[in-house]
Amino acid sequence: MSRISALRLAALLAACLLLLVGSALAASPLVEIKDLKQPVAAGSITTYADLLKLVFPEPPAGEKEAPETPPVRSLSDYFKAQPLTAKQGYGDVLALPIKDRGRPLLLLLVSATGERVGEEGDAEEQHFELLALFQTAPAPKLLDLVDIGQGMTMGMIEGFWCKNPLLNLTPATQACMVFQEHFNSSQSYLQIHLLWVRNQRLEELLGVFAFGGKGLCESFATKAVFRTLPDKGREYPKVVARLTVTMEPSPKDEECDKQRQRGFTRSYQGTWRWDPAKQKYRQVSGDLDKLYKWYEKYY
Repeated sequence: MSRISALRLAALLAACLLLLVGSALAASPLVEIKDLKQPVAAGSITTYADLLKLVFPEPPAGEKEAPETPPVRSLSDYFKAQPLTAKQGYGDVLALPIKDRGRPLLLLLVSATGERVGEEGDAEEQHFELLALFQTAPAPKLLDLVDIGQGMTMGMIEGFWCKNPLLNLTPATQACMVFQEHFNSSQSYLQIHLLWVRNQRLEELLGVFAFGGKGLCESFATKAVFRTLPDKGREYPKVVARLTVTMEPSPKDEECDKQRQRGFTRSYQGTWRWDPAKQKYRQVSGDLDKLYKWYEKYY
């Protein structure tokens, strides 16, 4: 199954529980690269295969063992930055152009299996979703390499979120949405990260947690919406994440001690503002902690 197909399947599986809607969405720029020999842009002599060689170096002539990749960072600092040894090459490749203060850059999301040194010093084989940030002109250069799976692979789905994962902060600067999600029999746990480029590195602008459950007596879903608001005098706008929980009415079942005759809808919100002194976004208001506390009743 291709990565695009996997993402579509994940979206269908999550539809009854969770939904994310990004603001400022236009035609999707997300592309599955089927021919790695094609140029990264019209008129360019650089191909996608050329970029991937910067992530997965080819063995020297006469040698079979693949060299290590450049250091791979973890999105959550779950692991220290370290190279990995790729096993069996890599899988599907998705390409996403992104703008950093007017500078066109390119993100490639690559599925790979490799070895990473664990806490006890032993090499552990894991699946990785590697997000590689490139400049493509005037010469190709790998700027950053991040594992968005955070080392948690048991039943985890991760990747770009939604068909168009970009959020326009300004006409010249964009952020992209990635996610990790896993399901058990009746619950879905979804972590959404908004990433952007700072100092030629991918940094997290914000992260939110959306949870959904489908039980015998209580079922609810969470919808998350990102949007921007003007922030006079600041270089970048405010970013607002609004999470809305919808609880369904309880079914008429004798096993349900308390019958919820009516469902309800509650919204929670967080606002992040650009801090020019610290050169980063920080949360300045909202009640998302109240929502996360409410979730704990259903874990």
